[in-house]
Amino acid sequence: MLERKQTQQKIRTEEKKQQMRKQRKKDDKQEKEKQILENIFDLLNSCFPPNHKSHKIINKNTVKLIYSCTPNIKQIINSHNKRIINETPKKVSTTKLCNCRNKPSLPLQEKCLEKSLVYQKPF
Repeated sequence: MLERKQTQQKIRTEEKKQQMRKQRKKDDKQEKEKQILENIFDLLNSCFPPNHKSHKIINKNTVKLIYSCTPNIKQIINSHNKRIINETPKKVSTTKLCNCRNKPSLPLQEKCLEKSLVYQKPF
């Protein structure tokens, strides 16, 4: 009975440790996203200073950036890159199999231009 309680307690502590690791990863991710957004706002401020004529339209109060959109942008870019990398050119078969004028009376069934063909005449 005592061993069972000890194993249950070990399991609980291990679960708590896993939850704490997940939380730390989540916090790290949010911190990185926050840093990215701050860099974007710094870029906005440097490109459109208060004396710039477009500052009224483009500034940190009018441009809305949220944390939830940053992973979506990453997914969009990744999917686009995968699509480009995996894209194979479509090969269109342009080889002619027959150039005969009178096609209904062909003994080779419209394959007279095929290479390495052996024709056996019926008796």
